[in-house]
Amino acid sequence: MKTAARTNFFILVFFATSTLFLAAQRSNGHSRIKQELNQDWEFYLEKNQGAQLELHTAKAKWQSVSIPHTLELVPSDVSGLDTTHQPKFHRNVGWYRKKIQIPIESHQRVFLEFEGVHQVTNLWVNGSHVGTHSIGGYTPFHFDITNVIHTDGRPNEILLSADNRLDPAVPPDGNQYDYIKFGGLYRDVYLVTTSDLYVTFPWEARNAGITITTPTVTKRDATIDIKTTVRNEASESRECKLVTRIIDDKGLVVSKMQTIKTIAPKSDHTFSQIDGISENLRLWSIETPYLYRALTTLYIDGAAVDEVENKFGVRKFEFIRDQGFLLNGKPVELIGANRHQAYPFIGDAVPNSLHWKDAWQFKQAGFNVVRLAHYPHDNSFIEACDELGILVYEEPPSWIGIGDEAWFENLEEATRRMIRNHRNHPSILLWGGSLNHRGPVPQLHYACKQEDPTRLTASNGSPWSGPRNSGVTDIYTPMDYQNMELNPEEFVFLCEHGSAADASRNQFEVSKAKASANHIGVAVWTAHDYQAFKPNRGLHPRRIFSMYREPNPVYYWYQSELRNEPMIHIADKRATEDEKILVFSNAEEVELSLNGQVVGRQFPDRNDDRMYIDHPSFTFDYPWIEGTLVAKGISNGRIVASHSLEKPTAPYRLKVVIEEDNRPFYANGSDMKVVKAYILDKKGNHITTDTTAVSFSIRGKGDLIGDATIGANPFKAYYGVATALIRSKSEPGKITVAASADGLLAAKAAINTVEHEKSEKPMYYELKQAKIDFGGNEERLVQFGWNEWNPTFKSAPSAFPELNLAITTDTELEWQNGWGLSANLAYVGADAVSAEKNMTLVCNGLPEGAYTLTTYHHSMEEYQKSPTYTFQVDDASGTSKYTIRPSMGNRLGNAEPKSKSIEIEVKNNTPITIRLSVNVDAIPVLLNGLKITEIKKEVSK
Repeated sequence: MKTAARTNFFILVFFATSTLFLAAQRSNGHSRIKQELNQDWEFYLEKNQGAQLELHTAKAKWQSVSIPHTLELVPSDVSGLDTTHQPKFHRNVGWYRKKIQIPIESHQRVFLEFEGVHQVTNLWVNGSHVGTHSIGGYTPFHFDITNVIHTDGRPNEILLSADNRLDPAVPPDGNQYDYIKFGGLYRDVYLVTTSDLYVTFPWEARNAGITITTPTVTKRDATIDIKTTVRNEASESRECKLVTRIIDDKGLVVSKMQTIKTIAPKSDHTFSQIDGISENLRLWSIETPYLYRALTTLYIDGAAVDEVENKFGVRKFEFIRDQGFLLNGKPVELIGANRHQAYPFIGDAVPNSLHWKDAWQFKQAGFNVVRLAHYPHDNSFIEACDELGILVYEEPPSWIGIGDEAWFENLEEATRRMIRNHRNHPSILLWGGSLNHRGPVPQLHYACKQEDPTRLTASNGSPWSGPRNSGVTDIYTPMDYQNMELNPEEFVFLCEHGSAADASRNQFEVSKAKASANHIGVAVWTAHDYQAFKPNRGLHPRRIFSMYREPNPVYYWYQSELRNEPMIHIADKRATEDEKILVFSNAEEVELSLNGQVVGRQFPDRNDDRMYIDHPSFTFDYPWIEGTLVAKGISNGRIVASHSLEKPTAPYRLKVVIEEDNRPFYANGSDMKVVKAYILDKKGNHITTDTTAVSFSIRGKGDLIGDATIGANPFKAYYGVATALIRSKSEPGKITVAASADGLLAAKAAINTVEHEKSEKPMYYELKQAKIDFGGNEERLVQFGWNEWNPTFKSAPSAFPELNLAITTDTELEWQNGWGLSANLAYVGADAVSAEKNMTLVCNGLPEGAYTLTTYHHSMEEYQKSPTYTFQVDDASGTSKYTIRPSMGNRLGNAEPKSKSIEIEVKNNTPITIRLSVNVDAIPVLLNGLKITEIKKEVSK
């Protein structure tokens, strides 16, 4: 790790904190334990830190805090508090301390893992300085504390400095930027205990940790390539077995890879494993973001000594000239927004629930892409995009400024760590190999390609700086605020574009992108209002959401354009200043009425600026003075959606909403929810022009964030909405939030927090399966991965070593060999065992349980009359019958031989008997293959 310019420090600490006892059930061999450490910290803010990093213990006043934590709560209005170089605001040192008891046994290692700290970090454990992290505040890091912790049962004293002072060597410092560099221990913290043989942390080095790629993906098959680096800290060589299981969303193992290797002492070894999924493959997409789990387990002498799980998706990205961007072979126009991670009052100290909230709201808007401005974002936001189906364009920490050589070294390292941390996420589409505004940077592009050659890089250019092409990067991604000309032959993604409160600019930019297949998409600047030191720099209803995550009218145009569900929305006064009524809808026509009288029915506002979008807005030239508007969306002559909006009168009451965002509220002392108090008239109409100050109060298992000193409580309504943040306590229970304001009826709402989900050992089930390919014993090809079964050789499947099959007939069995079948499972279908009229198959030796029995039937010879096979199956549950018509001929294309599946049950060693007969004389009955698959009982740990 690079060392900060400020390396002089003096620490003398006496701990008077409570002790956290960590205990977790350990499997044999000391498998990995990852324990969240977000609770029970103490914090002291040093505002007058000199050049020497020093904790002034005599004057330190410690307060209890939880993580994520900001150095100071942020005022609702920061305009004028600093300049764009930010020399003062949050430029302090935060000190965090904690006592923790760490049970450790021999042959174990202990680490502290940090997802992000602003921005230079020093760590002491039991008075010993462990190390410094000075690469930056947006990427993860860890410290090995094994050699400094107490092993005799005494509590361990952890002290951490989060030094957010301006440092020109740490990007994005070194120049100005238009966002705020908040401070604090603002992302999750973990205690990680492993064996001395363990999988390394991914950000350590290019080959560290686990790397998952899918070099070949089709609709039916996927190749999965996994590289895992294991470190042996012991003083002797260790023979180990690395097992990687690919697990589906039902907990079933669909692929298993295992490798045995002896690793030399004090050294690393990178395992390379490859396999695939060829049955029931599920692809990750925007519509169906299916996730597999890769569970990596390290064994010594049969005992698990380390285990790491990564979720991943199988998908294929392609960029094809004149087709654009393709996801799994389908063209996709990328339409989305830029996102800053900060929230009001708490700055960057955003809990996982609020990162999820942003992604959830993006999905509701219909966005399929998000550009992360202008730094790596929290793991939980990337995970939310994985789960929801939103593509991500991520870039290293910068804005416009360029620093010196040390600055660039740290920027390159931050870029590499960003990629190592997020490379396994299916949502990641592009890496920024560039500087915002400035354009391509070869040093960053090459670092991206070296770390991850599977993804493309983006140029982050602008019309006023840098080349008007992708340069050394792969995709030209300029910002467009000046209606710049775009080369129709080059792949272009507008990384930023302007927005308008009435969505006119948004429609223009999206239409412009859709005009050419090579213009693959756009991201509006920006999704949310955001805080900046220039007055009103980031506040305007043209944003898709307010800073407080309240949708503005333009949000509803995106819904009309991007979502399939019929919708219609009448925009309020935030969208129009003149005597026009604006309606967003994905219907063919809109009929508008006022107080029950139709005032117009029209088609959308088609013009040259909106030529290529699907659903332009509807504008009605009508002076709306009072009364109730009703808009009806009409498609194919019928009403598919309607929306009403009444002209509000005087403020009368409040309405309180606690936004749940499709996610539980966890009682972990850190989780947060957004509370909204809407100002309504007597009829319940929202008054978007009201700025009344609203006071909040809370009862139960939660706390309000902030007070009057930062404008949080009371809160002056912003476009008719007052907002508060509430944080859970550690005990689950009910929280009631009340809102009041002078002259208005008060209101309240309640929510229940739930027990925080405990991290458990991953669950999976390895289904046993036998695949048997029947045929002759000469010059035949056995289907790959299947067991051969012929007159002289009967290979017992490893899953069922006691399995015995007996085939009988009233006439004579014939073992056939075939050749030249074009089909999936061609080798199964080409060969068969056949008999005239009938055949009986008896299965013995299956363990007791339930199974799916699948039989395959194909004739290479085509008959004029298609035969029908009749089956009678006798098992422990009784007798069942079914029929099937076999496939015929030598050209099935992408199809498989005809098959039939049936569930069977085995009890008390009862055999399974299958009787097959054919309904046409002179045509044999054929059995090409048999598959026996165990039916999952109970997923076990």
